[in-house]
Amino acid sequence: MSKVRRGFTLIEIALFLAVTGALFAGIMIGTQNSIWQQRYNDTVQNFANFLRNVYSEVSNPQSLGEGRSDQAIYGKLISFGQTYGLDGNELSDDEQKIFVYDVVGDAVGTGTGSVVETLGNLKANVIIEEKDDSGKIINVVPAGIVESYSPLWSSVVEATPGDGDGLYKGSIIIVRHPRSGTINTLTSKDVIEVNKEIAEANSSGIYNNIGTMLTSKLSTSFGLAEVNFCVNPYGIGESGNLERDIRIIKNARNASGVEIVNLDDDDNKCSD
Repeated sequence: MSKVRRGFTLIEIALFLAVTGALFAGIMIGTQNSIWQQRYNDTVQNFANFLRNVYSEVSNPQSLGEGRSDQAIYGKLISFGQTYGLDGNELSDDEQKIFVYDVVGDAVGTGTGSVVETLGNLKANVIIEEKDDSGKIINVVPAGIVESYSPLWSSVVEATPGDGDGLYKGSIIIVRHPRSGTINTLTSKDVIEVNKEIAEANSSGIYNNIGTMLTSKLSTSFGLAEVNFCVNPYGIGESGNLERDIRIIKNARNASGVEIVNLDDDDNKCSD
């Protein structure tokens, strides 16, 4: 007597597909979460390394090269929240650009006093004035090559809760004291609109104030303070419960002054 071969019923096939689909969906969700987490970790590390690299560059003194022997580079200005790009055009609302400029000043006559006083005496700035044979300013350009940085994977750098809404805005000067060589970190909540000032001055031909663009703010706006950045993985205008705190300790002297605060740390300034 032959045996009757029996196939799968529609119900059994449906159950198999349902279970397989659920397992596949779970695997995909877990994989996507893992990829998202890794991207965010990379973003946090990348931003911290960006800040550390600025300290490393300041630690290696350099000159402006041939033809600029009367000036020296003393450090860097990190500028957050500018409204104009390097091309002189306005940035879009959904675009975050962080700019890094050389801080230059006279190479002689360092004098004594605090780093703020000394930089002021040396006419510190982030631009170079180009003059004609009569000494008239005909153009201004950034001092050196300007670095532009944006966070990875559509993340943004925001201010800490209660310290301003939205994107972080302010200025950080990392400089060697012209006399002692000690690195100092000066911070300000003011945005120095370097790109806009350069574009408007060259467009109008009026250069009255651009020579004091930095020094006019040194004594009134900059001081020694801890800085905390919240790295928001959700993008501009979005919020969530995962924001790491990247900290520059008060008057950091080198790259080790940039810290990544643990997410569950009680001292995480980015926790609501």
